[in-house]
Amino acid sequence: PDPNPNPNETQPDPPKHCSCFFSDKMPIRYLRRSLVAVTVWLLAVTITILRSIVEKIEPGGLKSPANATSSIIDHKKNVPTAPFPGMKIGPPREVIWHLYIDQPTHHIPKTGKGEWDMILDVRSPKEYQEDHIPGSISTPVLDNDARAIVGTKYKKDRFLARRIGAAMISDSISALLKSDVLNDKPQSSKILVVCWRGGERSHSLATILARVGYRTAVLKGGYQAYRKRVRQHLSTLSKLKYIVIAGPTGSGKTLFLDHLKQNGAQVIDLEKAANHKGSILGDCLESGQPTQKMFEGILAKEVQNIDPTKPVYIEDEASRIGNIHLPIDLWKKKKQAKRVSLEVDVPLRVRNIRADYTYFELKKNFPELQKRLEGLRKVVGKKSVDRYINLAEEGKWDELVEDLLRSHYDHAYAKAVSRNTPDDVKNTTGNQIAMKVGLASEGEYNRAARDVIERFKLEE
Repeated sequence: PDPNPNPNETQPDPPKHCSCFFSDKMPIRYLRRSLVAVTVWLLAVTITILRSIVEKIEPGGLKSPANATSSIIDHKKNVPTAPFPGMKIGPPREVIWHLYIDQPTHHIPKTGKGEWDMILDVRSPKEYQEDHIPGSISTPVLDNDARAIVGTKYKKDRFLARRIGAAMISDSISALLKSDVLNDKPQSSKILVVCWRGGERSHSLATILARVGYRTAVLKGGYQAYRKRVRQHLSTLSKLKYIVIAGPTGSGKTLFLDHLKQNGAQVIDLEKAANHKGSILGDCLESGQPTQKMFEGILAKEVQNIDPTKPVYIEDEASRIGNIHLPIDLWKKKKQAKRVSLEVDVPLRVRNIRADYTYFELKKNFPELQKRLEGLRKVVGKKSVDRYINLAEEGKWDELVEDLLRSHYDHAYAKAVSRNTPDDVKNTTGNQIAMKVGLASEGEYNRAARDVIERFKLEE
């Protein structure tokens, strides 16, 4: 209103939806005091919120649970009734941290210098065998049979199932503490415990380890959170820029990738992740291939460290490496990628193959070699396979390898290149070969790798 109103004029009423906290009759000192009080109150609330965030969140996705206690009791809900009136819940005795990996900045946990000293997977052996975090150790608190028993009981009587399960888990934890697994681990060791969902099984072991004195954490969400993170990492495969190292069998593509990596390039070794060299003789005799899920976990662990602004070098692979299938996004992107073709003479290819497959030249492994060569009968015919086997029996390894290259592998490679070349490339005069590299000796691989890196730096 006008500070000097005309007494003869009628002042307009304020809008009906408005309300005035301060009137024109309120002294200015009350107004000032009220504003100061509100400001102080807001500042106190802000400081309290910020303090709670800082105390609970740690670098790397680690958070402390409520009241930093390992108690199974949730202090805000599900508080049990005291045995007798007047009793209170005791103070916490140990701290179990929660590791969160649900954000893009959170990496898949791993062991090593500056990382976790141990990752203990407490799921059953069957669950662990199907898939697990790379580098984790199987320390089941319930074996396959025990888990089935507890699960069956749980459907009928939860309390009885928990009591039986607790007895079994206690026996397993006791055996673990007496075993050699923790013998060389000092009190300062950082131990991450993983189960299916980050629930009862992981907390049962984590509680004991924390009480002993280890710095212990539980993976929040357990294995399910890990698999979700793996899928998120694999979804980025379609966004990477690939350079494919191509060349016929024996051209030393894996060796070339090793030299690229030594010279600072980003490399994903698909054959190493699949534990297979990609041919009929490519499986490792000492250890089998990982499961499909384990392969994806190994691949995700590599992808999380990739800089998407720089090229990624991979080997020219089929859509399947042994029993492992490449992720479809990677396979599609690889088919469109630029290629570096290694051109290597047959004598060097023979030496490369013999260096990669030395175990087949051992007499004790001859039956395994023969079995794999027999698998080529439908491809090259009975006469060729009989010739291969005779050369192997006579120990004529150079002749055997050269025969395999000329009569089988080179034909198979040419067909694969034609089959996997996109139609838009086949129907034009252009091609995907961005660079050809001639190699005459083992000593030239490192020099050639540096040349390739410099060539594609110009396109970054």
